[in-house]
Amino acid sequence: MAPRSTRPGPQAPPARTAYGEDALIVCDRLVRIYTADGIEVQALQGLDLLVSEGELTALVGPSGSGKSTLVNILAGLDAPTAGSVRVAETDLAGMSARERLTYRRKTIGFIWQQTSRNLLPYLTGQQNVTLPMRFGRVGRRDRRSRATELLEILSVAHCADRTPGQMSGGEQQRTAIAVAIANRPQVLLADEPTGELDSATAADVFGALRTVNAETGVTVLIVTHDSAVSAQVRRTVAIRDGRTSVETLRQTTTDEHGRATHHMVEYAVLDRAGRLQLPREMTEPLGLRDRVRLESEPDHIGVWPDASGAAGTAAGQDGCDDRGGSVSGREAVAGDIPGVAGAATMPMVVARELTRTFGSGRAAVRALRGVSFNVPRGQLIAVRGRSGSGKTTLLNIVGGLDRPDGGSVYVGGRDVTAMSERERTMLRAHSVAFIFQSFGLIPILSAAENVGIPLRIAGTQPRAREERVRHMLDVVGLAEHARQRPAELSGGQQQRAAIARALAGSPELLVADEPTGQLDSETGRQIMRLLRSVVRSEGVTALVATHDAALIDIADGALVLADGLIVEG
Repeated sequence: MAPRSTRPGPQAPPARTAYGEDALIVCDRLVRIYTADGIEVQALQGLDLLVSEGELTALVGPSGSGKSTLVNILAGLDAPTAGSVRVAETDLAGMSARERLTYRRKTIGFIWQQTSRNLLPYLTGQQNVTLPMRFGRVGRRDRRSRATELLEILSVAHCADRTPGQMSGGEQQRTAIAVAIANRPQVLLADEPTGELDSATAADVFGALRTVNAETGVTVLIVTHDSAVSAQVRRTVAIRDGRTSVETLRQTTTDEHGRATHHMVEYAVLDRAGRLQLPREMTEPLGLRDRVRLESEPDHIGVWPDASGAAGTAAGQDGCDDRGGSVSGREAVAGDIPGVAGAATMPMVVARELTRTFGSGRAAVRALRGVSFNVPRGQLIAVRGRSGSGKTTLLNIVGGLDRPDGGSVYVGGRDVTAMSERERTMLRAHSVAFIFQSFGLIPILSAAENVGIPLRIAGTQPRAREERVRHMLDVVGLAEHARQRPAELSGGQQQRAAIARALAGSPELLVADEPTGQLDSETGRQIMRLLRSVVRSEGVTALVATHDAALIDIADGALVLADGLIVEG
C-alpha cells in the first residue's frame, strides 16, 4: 500500500487585512536610489518587510545587497526614494528634519559596527548611558537608576566608572547596547554589532542583545554576516538584489520525555507583486533557468524545468572563412544568402567582408577591416571590445543606420547594404529595434506612453496597443510602474522601459549598444539576464555591444573585436 500523504489539504483563504496592519515595522515596496559620478545605483528594489513587536530578527545578505541601506532608512538616517516605510505608526517617508530627530531620540536605538562610534571616549560608561536620557529630559535620579539597571542587565556594571579606552571591545559594545536602549525605544537596530569582535566575544554581545530583547521587550533587528549569530535567532531574513528573498524560521519543541528538538524551515518570500526569488542551490541542480513551467495544484504550485529547451541550443558548424568569425558552437549556414526573407534555416544576420573607413589620408580611421560573422536566429550574441574597436560602427551598419565601404550584410535574408534610404527606414520601423546606453525615454511621458510610441507610429489600434504595452511592461517587470515618468524610475528601470519599447513592435532583430553602460555591475547583469529572457520569450534575435567581459557569460555567444577585426568568435 502506498504511504499516505502527510501534506495538508487545501484550506480556505484567510480574510484579507491591510498590509502590515499588526506589524511594528512595515516596509512596502521600498526603493532607494543613489547617484554617484552620474551613475544610478539602486540599493533597494521594491523591498517588502514586516517585523512584529517584540521580535528578534537577523538581516543577512552579501555586500551590496541593501542591508545597511535598509537599516539606515529605518533609523531615520536616510530617506527612501519611493515606496513607504512605517515604524511604530510613524511614517518615515514624510518626516520633517525636526520630526526625524525626535524619532531617533525616542523610537529608535542604534548600534554601529565600529565600537568607537557608539561611545564618547571622554565619558565613563555610566555617563555615556545617561547622556541620551539627558536629551530626553529624564530626571537626574531616574537617569542614574536606569543606567545602573541597564549596566547590570548587560553584565558591565564594573564598567560604570571606566572610559571606553579602559574597556574591552565586548564591554564597549555591551555598554553601547545600554546607551541605545536608555530612552526605552521600541526598536533597537544593530548594524554588524559583532563585526570587529572575535567569535567568543561576539557570542557574548549577541547574548546581551537576546537578554535586552527578552527582559525589556524591545524589538531587535540585527544586520549581520555572521552565520553563528543569524543561526541563534528565531527568524532570519535574507536580502538579495535589494529585495527580501528568503526567510528562515526556527523553533524548538519538547517531547513528553523533556527532549528538545530544533526545527528550521526555509521559505522563499513572495512580495506584494507576486514575485519570489528561488535559492540558487535549489534551482541549479534541477536546471531551472530563464523560464519555468508552473502547474496549479489544489494545495500547492508546482515549478518545473522548461522541457522544451531554450531556443537556439543546437550545435552547428562555423559558416565563415579564416578572415572572419562566427559564434562558435552555434548553428550557422554556409554559402550565399538567398533573397528569401525570413527563411527559418537562415541565420538572422550574415555579414561578409565588411569594411568602413572614416576620414581620408593620414587622418583616416579604419573602423572595420573585413569583418565576417553569422548570428543564428533566436540567440543573444554579445559584441565585446575596447573603445574604438569598431563595435558601434558594426551595429550601426547591421541596423541600417550606416553604410559600409565594402562587403555586405543580410538581416532576415535581406541585403541591407543594397537597400535604398527609404527601404532602410522601413527596415528599422518594422524589423530592427534599437536600445542605447542613454535610455532615450521621453521625460514628459509615462513608462506606458514611452513603450507605446512605436505602436502609435505603426498605426496600431488603441485597444491592441494598450494590450501590447501591458504585456511588454509585465515582461520586463514594470507593470507597477506604468504611470511613472522616467525621472521617477531608477536607471535599471529606465533601461527596462527602453527594452519594452524596443520590443513593442515585435521586431526580428534587437540591436543594443552598451545598454548597461550607465548601470552598476549587478544591475547590468540583471539587464543582460532580462534581454536573454525576452529573446527566449519573444522569439527575437539580439546583438548586444558591451565592454564588460563579466557580462559575456550571460549571452549565448560572443564576437570579440579589436582594431576593426574579429579576433574571437
